[in-house]
Amino acid sequence: MTRFADPLYLLLLLALLPWLLWMRRRKKPRLAFPSLAPLAALRRSRWAFLKHTGLVSRALTLALLVLALARPQGGSGPAQKSSEGLDVVLILDTSRSMEARDFTLNGKRPTRLAVIKQVISDFVKERPSDRIGMVVFGTEAFTQAPLTLDHEVLQRFLDRIQIGMAGDATAIGDGLVTAVNRLKEVKAKSRVAILLTDGGNTAGRADPLAAANAAKAMGVKVYTIGVGARGQAVDANGQVVAAGGDVDEELLKEIGKRTGGQYFAAEDTETLVRVYDTIDKLEKTKIKVESFETYDDRFVGLAALATLSLLGELAFLLTRFRSIPA
Repeated sequence: MTRFADPLYLLLLLALLPWLLWMRRRKKPRLAFPSLAPLAALRRSRWAFLKHTGLVSRALTLALLVLALARPQGGSGPAQKSSEGLDVVLILDTSRSMEARDFTLNGKRPTRLAVIKQVISDFVKERPSDRIGMVVFGTEAFTQAPLTLDHEVLQRFLDRIQIGMAGDATAIGDGLVTAVNRLKEVKAKSRVAILLTDGGNTAGRADPLAAANAAKAMGVKVYTIGVGARGQAVDANGQVVAAGGDVDEELLKEIGKRTGGQYFAAEDTETLVRVYDTIDKLEKTKIKVESFETYDDRFVGLAALATLSLLGELAFLLTRFRSIPA
């Protein structure tokens, strides 16, 4: 960004055009002896353009000096930005039922977990200013990635998530408790957990609703997502099985309601993408922009050009061309 520290000096540029017209008119032809008139006419026709060049050179010098006096400055850095501190923990079900192939991705039918990982990866990319962490749960629950702004590292942790890595059952309460414990350690103004599962609570020590109450007490808002197509799906062995029937929607709705969040049902890939887009819009990070910028003077170059132009004019006047007739 460029600005002038003393812009009032630029008004002097308005006087340059009248000055040029005045200088042009005040030049009157000088008298020459009759015997030298043909020679003088020849010299005038030959060097007349230099007379105008000198005038333009002086105008250019003055314009450069005026611009230098106005002190042009350039910003040395962009405005500073800082987020208000939205922390998000993604809670992912990695139980064996995530092997079902009821979702499509790029024309193929990978496992539910593979599709979910891709959607979550896109969600993370859309939130560069947030600290994001991950908790996985099955029979047990543990932190897969701590809260971090380094989303490249987060993506590597996401890539390592596998079906069954936390056991084959579904401990929703333990997953939520683990996430709440992570979020209570931070002092962010906004704390959000996004819990995704394709089943009901079948394992673990923590009661899901008690965990929801703890989340509410800590000021953690929980969004819950139940995934799985209604009807039939294909499992990892290619067998047709019932799909989506194990999701405990009443439980997930109650968790969302108690914590100020919301429940979403995702029966296919498109719906799942829309769910994360909706959550992204509901929980936008607030950015505070501090519009200060440091500036450095850049008039030295203009002053140097003006000096060179002036020296060139002086050199012109002190050479053989000083006798050029007007």
